[in-house]
Amino acid sequence: MVTHYALALPKQARGGMIRSIRSLLLLVGIMMVTGLTGCVEAPHSTTDLSGHIQIVGSTALQPLANAAATLFQKQHPQTSIEVQGGGSLAGLQAVTAHKANIGNSDVYADPAIYPDPNLTDHIVCVIPFAMVVGPGISITSLTQQQIIDIFSTGKIHNWQQIGGPDLPIVPVVRPPTSGTRDTFRKYILGGRDEKGTLLKTDSSATVLDVVARTPGAIGYLALSVLTPKVHALAISGVMPTLDNITTGRYLFWGYEHMYSLDDNNATISAFLDFMLTPEVQQQAQQMGYIPIARMRLAALSRTYTTASTLPIAYENEVIHHESL
Repeated sequence: MVTHYALALPKQARGGMIRSIRSLLLLVGIMMVTGLTGCVEAPHSTTDLSGHIQIVGSTALQPLANAAATLFQKQHPQTSIEVQGGGSLAGLQAVTAHKANIGNSDVYADPAIYPDPNLTDHIVCVIPFAMVVGPGISITSLTQQQIIDIFSTGKIHNWQQIGGPDLPIVPVVRPPTSGTRDTFRKYILGGRDEKGTLLKTDSSATVLDVVARTPGAIGYLALSVLTPKVHALAISGVMPTLDNITTGRYLFWGYEHMYSLDDNNATISAFLDFMLTPEVQQQAQQMGYIPIARMRLAALSRTYTTASTLPIAYENEVIHHESL
């Protein structure tokens, strides 16, 4: 079973979060009934939608957000959607500061930091992440401890130490604005800090380019941005596949969130609903994401409790990946 726990929410945020979860579970139930077979077409609104939507945040979710925006604008020519990266924290800051309509994030918005009770979480898919190296590295798998010793303790600093070429290891570290980095630190490094080449901007494309052209480099990316310029490594012999994630064998993954404040805006609401249609969810699967309906309903449940009852005290959320 995959269970998600979160720290106790402030009273003013709890109601909004619970409403968000109930809405999500209802949508997932509908999707599971209709399926993702393509037999059910995405709904086309008879209302003429118009207006501009600004989306900022996660570069891991950016490819799907761009694809969905293109499809949505074709169906609603009077709308325009601009999708920007910048990282998960930039997305959360932009939407809560009313500088963007939607904030994309790889991580849960901690209500202690973002206390607005109107901040609504729309979970749109699951994203697998992978360790990546350049073409000069023949190693195919690393253990979690080896990754810790490369990125945190520094005990492993040459690929020759673990069966690779005699080449210094260059860890590529994403900036603090990165939700992918936050997920990596929590579930792979066990909360430890990273050491290595710190990127100045949070861009998955930059990580890909730096790892591909830097001898001995290693980094981590969402599968949605993976290209043949680098190759993905297994973690303890396990690759980031749907089966390995849903059965709890692969831990480096997360939910993709779209946060909004203005759900009374018809165009914004329609676009957020559109993200969960079979048309977009099928596109997500083709791009390396995992559609929400492919994850068991139990994986989406969140039990709100007090910090003292949590088995592990992370900053804002505890996610146990256990066998279903």
